Amino acid sequence: MAYCKICLLNNAMRVVNLVVNFCGLAIIIYSLCLLKAWKQAVAEFDAAASTLPAPWFIHTLLGVGIVVCFSAIVGHAVSNSLEPIYLSLYIVFIFFILFCEIVVIVAILFEIDWPRVIAEHFEGNIKFVDTFSFHAYICRLLGVIVLLAQVNVLVLAVVLRTMGPRARNHCQRAVMHEFGYSFLVTNGSESPATLSTIV
Repeated sequence: MAYCKICLLNNAMRVVNLVVNFCGLAIIIYSLCLLKAWKQAVAEFDAAASTLPAPWFIHTLLGVGIVVCFSAIVGHAVSNSLEPIYLSLYIVFIFFILFCEIVVIVAILFEIDWPRVIAEHFEGNIKFVDTFSFHAYICRLLGVIVLLAQVNVLVLAVVLRTMGPRARNHCQRAVMHEFGYSFLVTNGSESPATLSTIV
């Protein structure tokens, strides 16, 4: 069965949105596990809770994961739609979301030196500092990977939009099945009335 280019791009956009959605779910689960580990480790320290830094790199990654899942679900719904206006609105939406994500990820994950901040407040526990410094780098890496995946979705949406409007049956062929004879009539010569007398 031959597909047209629009169908292939549309299916590619669905698959990429599905992969991005699974990445967003994995990021949410990773962030929640990391936040739980942070709270358990911080509970062991005697310092007042107000002096300890908030793990904004974990909260940022959790927020990015939620936004990525939402945008992937919207993208999957848009790829099932045939209206070009929905695709145009989706492109604007993804562009705005990407811009906000880039600003937040750069401001929180890259501008703040989290290994140094963690080392300043938890200098007595080397294992804690090493573990969460490593996770801060992992959060940076995951933020960049998910941004690249969303840029891929944006490029597919733009290419799909530039290909023009899609008709509802743009790649379906009208197939008419022609029957040479009816299964009620044997050999095509006997009428239903003569068949009823035989039975």
